[in-house]
Amino acid sequence: MAEKKQEKKQPRKVKKSRTSDKWKKKQWYNIIAPAEFDRVVIGETVAEKPKNVEGRIIKVDLGQLTGQRQKRYIGILFKVENVEGNNANCKTLGHEASAGFISRLVRRRMSKVEIVQTLRTADNKRVKVKTIALSVRKLSKKQETDVGKKMTEMMKEIVLKKTYVQASQEMIFGAIASKIFKVLTKIAPLKRIEIIKTRVLEGK
Repeated sequence: MAEKKQEKKQPRKVKKSRTSDKWKKKQWYNIIAPAEFDRVVIGETVAEKPKNVEGRIIKVDLGQLTGQRQKRYIGILFKVENVEGNNANCKTLGHEASAGFISRLVRRRMSKVEIVQTLRTADNKRVKVKTIALSVRKLSKKQETDVGKKMTEMMKEIVLKKTYVQASQEMIFGAIASKIFKVLTKIAPLKRIEIIKTRVLEGK
């Protein structure tokens, strides 16, 4: 019998990984803070196309931004709005105080009055804001109601007269809280007022 010819097995083709090729196509972009934070570089990100960077959200603590270590408990949220060359330009979305900071503020035998409201700025931006008032000692129900009511009124009145950028800066750095504190101490013995969270609501 004739021996069957052995078929030569063709070596398998190894597919080349495209990971390295994709990585080569990607670029690094500097993340730039908005003008109210002096357009400083707050980080870097990598992407294949500029449109992949737009919309990204970055959180940076205020201490890092300003060099004021006592402000590290405040986190600022930025969103990439557009890309120019290798710069990803951001706008400010809002801020938030850390949970640890808030828990350290609250003590037993004191009252905490908390309000959450959606405010409109002079340039027609809507901002959701959470504010707390902390007292020196336990307040009566009437005092708590009066503090909450006055705080709500003043927040609405002050923010309505300012552009979003102006209002955002004054809420982040405590200027608005200080104005309200001076008025509300005439109503009740307060220790502190803190705007602990803001977030601009996109759309009308």
